Amino acid sequence: MENWKAVVYLLASGQGILLSLALLPVRKQHPSNTFLGLILLVISLELLNAWGMQVKYHSSPDVFPFWLLQSYLMLPPSVWLFAQMTTYADFVFHRKHLLFYIPAGVDIAVQMGWYLHFRFVGHSIHLLDIKAWFLFAEILPILWMGVVLAVYAQRLLVISGQLKKEAIHVSVIHLVKIYGVFVFLLLLTILWIAAVLMYMRVFSLIELIITLFLFALGYIGYFNPAFFEVPKLLKKKTAGTEPPLFPNYNDQVELERLTHAFEQHSLHMRSKLSLEELAGELNVPSRYVSYLINRYHATNFHSFVNTYRVKEVIRKINDPAQQHKTLLALALESGFNSKSAFNQVFKTHTGQSPSEYLLVKR
Repeated sequence: MENWKAVVYLLASGQGILLSLALLPVRKQHPSNTFLGLILLVISLELLNAWGMQVKYHSSPDVFPFWLLQSYLMLPPSVWLFAQMTTYADFVFHRKHLLFYIPAGVDIAVQMGWYLHFRFVGHSIHLLDIKAWFLFAEILPILWMGVVLAVYAQRLLVISGQLKKEAIHVSVIHLVKIYGVFVFLLLLTILWIAAVLMYMRVFSLIELIITLFLFALGYIGYFNPAFFEVPKLLKKKTAGTEPPLFPNYNDQVELERLTHAFEQHSLHMRSKLSLEELAGELNVPSRYVSYLINRYHATNFHSFVNTYRVKEVIRKINDPAQQHKTLLALALESGFNSKSAFNQVFKTHTGQSPSEYLLVKR
């Protein structure tokens, strides 16, 4: 049984590490993924550490001390930045935010120095046996996570109310990511408190939850990469209290023109439609078009256009005059430029693959 558990832990942690490395590179379009990658890296190393204890890897002669790269102090700032970037449309990451990672850097540096001292000099005191260090490396991240999750929860409550009030549509898959990550982190933190502060034997439960989360996230990411393209939901300041970003334009008028351009002139059927081209059609700045889509539709330009393309494909599927055509032909006519892009986007918006949807409809 223990061998099977070790194998599962190794597979899940390996998958989590690979996924985190794929998300870590900074991308201008989806910067929140960098911090999701850091979160996944920390919990993946935690599970890998559990695997090491199962197979007694830590005591092997040629051990690589991977656990030294892990610091619980990396979680709170990463969760906070992930929350900010996925719930505030106007949040901008600055270099000063890197200061939040100084405690994690200190933690990792001290652990490495202590480990080298142990290997080459030897010592009899375990680092966590030092009360001050225990408070810094174990208690501080728990308290910090509690504060961060409280702020995160408050922000999600505000978002829920504003989405309902303003009737803003956000795809289910985006909400699953934002709320799902929060629920996972909340549960993990509660169990973390139970283990460290209440001395409860919940480590097996923590490892099980991390394993299931990493497998689920890896599965979703493999079959639906668009899952990681989360829109920033709402502006940081409430409407009416912030100065308009584009005072020379009437948002409601321009929104109607934007909708008209797609519903009446079918701009989405242009396979290479760009933000700049759309802005040119509307004779407004491209930044303003991006603002309208982000602020009032809670998504980005590409997702907005693809929504219309999916609707167009569905309309054609339901049109008896179009039923002699293949799905790929319908997709290309609707503005998609490849089969893979069509399949991925269609499943993101409908929850079904095009062939599954067609099977049900026909």
